[in-house]
Amino acid sequence: MKVGNIRMNQGNFLKGLFWGTLFSIPIWISLFGWFRILSHLA
Repeated sequence: MKVGNIRMNQGNFLKGLFWGTLFSIPIWISLFGWFRILSHLA
């Protein structure tokens, strides 16, 4: 196994982690908003 391949995979992993976090933030915000709305109605 070459060192370059490991570095490439780590870069892809970090990129995936970045995009995953970027896309999950609006989902968490919307879930938090729904939770606040439901807790006010209850």
